Formats: sequence, structure tokens, C-alpha cells
Amino acid sequence: MKSFDKFKILDNINNIEVKKTINKFLDGLVSMEKSYKDIFVSNFFTPLEFEYVKRVLKNFDLNYDIIFSDEDFERKFIIFYREDYILDDYLETLRFKDISGIEHRNILGSILHLGISREKIGEIIKIDGYWYVYCLKPIGTFIFSNGLEFSRQDLKLEILNENFIPTSFKKYEDEKIIVSSLRLDCFVKELARTSRELSQKFIKNGNVKLNYEECKDFDKKINENDIISIRGEGKFKVDCLGGFTKKNKYVVNVKRYSI
Repeated sequence: MKSFDKFKILDNINNIEVKKTINKFLDGLVSMEKSYKDIFVSNFFTPLEFEYVKRVLKNFDLNYDIIFSDEDFERKFIIFYREDYILDDYLETLRFKDISGIEHRNILGSILHLGISREKIGEIIKIDGYWYVYCLKPIGTFIFSNGLEFSRQDLKLEILNENFIPTSFKKYEDEKIIVSSLRLDCFVKELARTSRELSQKFIKNGNVKLNYEECKDFDKKINENDIISIRGEGKFKVDCLGGFTKKNKYVVNVKRYSI
């Protein structure tokens, strides 16, 4: 493994929780190198954490695979290896049929109630009437043994014999908005269908994330492919800046994600 300055990498990270995650990740890689282990499996990274991970991957000459590399998956993990491996030895997929009223937050809450760390759980998605929960092994087995429930109903869990990893599964609606400026507050105003004053209040109160990181800067410039998340309103991707109106306002195509 190439030498790298761990403290220099960490000094460039302002977010305390992200810094802790990257520190643990780097320690794991150093341990793999010193112990000459054949495999090192990271925890699941949030999109923000993974942006920092990508920056430091060039420091390593180990073979690695990014699991859940498809853009639709927000949470990813990495397997570093010196020899061939079987993914099913490190990943488990739980599945159960959808039931009325259940949402992502209900499932995640039930899992965390078991005392499981969030970093051990990947995406929780619904496809064709089934919910899929991705876990680092043996967390899936632990969840299966303890069971999950929603509204006093036991969820009929199963562990798939082979991991099911779909591609391009996210659903979204194309929308067109008109903004007077490329400032963040202008986008929030249109996406949340509210006033400029309330949009700035959303931002000030920490209810808006830009590219998965809390942003309280009203004036922050928005670019194509930026991801804007507004608590209670949803998540949006800026698809493209489509031109100008007769009053010189920006016409913007956005994708509103439904799952």
C-alpha cells in the first residue's frame, strides 16, 4: 500500500461524524496491510462519506471492488482483497412482502431498535411489492433471528440464498421550474412551492442538504447534477439548466425522486 498522511487527509474534513468514519476506514486498511490479511470489508458509507473515500482511494495499490456502485444506490461499501472472494460471504439480503402503511423510516427504525449500528445497513428499497434490506454479514442473520415488526405485525422475513442487486430501480418525476437566480434559496422556494422567506427559514434551520451535506448558505450556487434534499418535501436532482425565459429567468429541469 502506498504511504499516505492520515492526519493530512483528516484535516481536510470538517464534518466531525464523517471524519470519524474516514478515520475508522483508514485504520482498517492499515490493519489489513500490517497483518497481511487477504480481505478488508468496509462499513456502508453515506453519499457524503463516500465522496471523501473516493478522494483517498488513489493512495492504495490494493485491489478493491465498490459494492452497489450503481448510481441509484446511495449507500455503498468496499471490499479490498488480495485473492478472489465470494460476495455472499460478506453481504446478506433480507426480503419481505410489502404491507399497507409501512415506509422506509419504519423499517429502519425497527432495525436500529435492535441495537444495530446504521453503518452496517445499506439501502432499504421496495421493488415489485417486496422490500429489500441489505446488510453486512452476519447482521442479516441477526435481524432474521430477532424479527422485525410494524404496527404490531411480524414481518415475514427471509434471507435470500443469492444476493439480489437491481440496477436503475429508482423512480422519479421530471419537473420544470423557473428560478430568478441559481441561489439555493431560489431553488428551495420553487421545489417546496413556498415563499422566499420560508425557503430561507428552511435553510437556516438545517432542513436543507446540498449534495447530502447540510447547507445554510442562502447564496450557494446550484450546478447541474447537484442533489437538493428538503426535509418533508423530498429529494431532487438538478438535471439541466434549460435556458431563459423572456424575463431572463432560468428554466431548470429537475428530477423529483419518489423512492
